[in-house]
Order: sequence, then structure tokens, then C-alpha cells
Amino acid sequence: MSHEKAFAVWLVPGGAARERLRALIEALARETGGPAFAPHLTLVGGLRGDGGELAAKLVALGPALRPVELRMQGPAVGDAYHRCVFLDVARTEPLAGLRGAVQAALGAKDSAFRPHVSLVYGDLAAERRRAIAADPRVVSLGQEVCWAERLELWAVAGPVDRWACVAETAPRVS
Repeated sequence: MSHEKAFAVWLVPGGAARERLRALIEALARETGGPAFAPHLTLVGGLRGDGGELAAKLVALGPALRPVELRMQGPAVGDAYHRCVFLDVARTEPLAGLRGAVQAALGAKDSAFRPHVSLVYGDLAAERRRAIAADPRVVSLGQEVCWAERLELWAVAGPVDRWACVAETAPRVS
């Protein structure tokens, strides 16, 4: 395992919802000239350390985890490159609990948390971001409900096309 500098833990939607999100993210990337990326909710970002150690801790946590429902709450726009156009996700107790467990296991500092699934990365004009958020393809996913299928540790140093998944673990189904 390499000694990357920056990592994030992603919560990955499962099933048909993941495929719908993936297809939309790819279509919007082509239309905006931005990067395509795998559908995810960044559960914990800003991690620093040895990738092998972080991966081992995440994988060890897997058997204690439970699947988490993700309830989208409509499209939104932001000013940050990685939060250009996204779907807000309800901050439920199970989601907050999972985040806390991952933070504790990986020694992550607590930080502001706005659960969301990004659809577009980019530096687009405000009007363009709002137009994308109002696109029927985006609006149709605004009330999506799905289950998170797994946690993934991503090395996120550098451009998006160089990001890599370095470990994954699946919550145990009761």
C-alpha cells in the first residue's frame, strides 16, 4: 500500500440507484467538460496518514457496520469545485452514527458535515449550476432513497482522474 497524503472515506450507494447516479454523473461530465467520478457520499474527508494503516482500520471496522439508508432531499448548488451541483442527503441518526464510528476508528477530527452526493465537479457560473440543478434528470433523483452498499477508502491527492480506491468494506446485513 502506498503512502498517499490525502484520503477520504466514501459511502457508496447500492443497486439501481448507483447505476442511475453513475449514468447521470457521466452525462453531466460530458456536457460540462468536468470530470466523471463514482457516485458517493463523502463520509469522512481530510484524512492524512499511511494508506495501509488507514485501509486496515477501515476493513477491521467492516463487520461492526450496518447498511445505512440514504434519503436524497433534492438538488442543490454550491460554490466549491467538488460541491458544484449535488443532491442533499438527509442527516439521519444511523448516518451520523456511522460517520462517528468511522471517524473514531480512523482517528479523524470532527468537522462540518453536510451529507450529499455530488453530481458535477467544476467551476461553473451560478446560472449554469442552477440550470443543471433544475434539469429534469437531476430533479428526478431528488427524492431517491437507496441503501449504502459499502465504504471505500480513496486516495484523493491530485486531479480527480488520479484518485484511486485503496480499500473497501461492506456493512454486515442483519
